[in-house]
Amino acid sequence: MKIVAKPIKTMVVFEYEGKTPIPYKFKFQQDDGSEKIIRIDKRITSYKQRIAGIDTIIYECQSFIDGIEKRYKLKYILSQCKWQLYAI
Repeated sequence: MKIVAKPIKTMVVFEYEGKTPIPYKFKFQQDDGSEKIIRIDKRITSYKQRIAGIDTIIYECQSFIDGIEKRYKLKYILSQCKWQLYAI
C-alpha cells in the first residue's frame, strides 16, 4: 500500500455501547479535482496506534472502487477529530 494521507469527509455510525466511530462511507477529492464517494464494503480490522506522538485509530477496509476490489487504510486522529485516507 502507498501512503497518501489525503483528508476525507466521512460518514460514521456508533454501536449502542461504543464510543469509537465506525466508518460507513467517505468522500475524497481526486487528483483531477472531482470528488469520489466510496462505500466501505468490509471493515477488516481496526486498532489504536500512536504515530509521531499523536493517538490515532487505523481502520483497514476493503471496497469495490471502479469495479476493482481494493484494500486501504483510514486514519482517525483522536485529538483533532479528523479523518484521512491514509494508505491505498
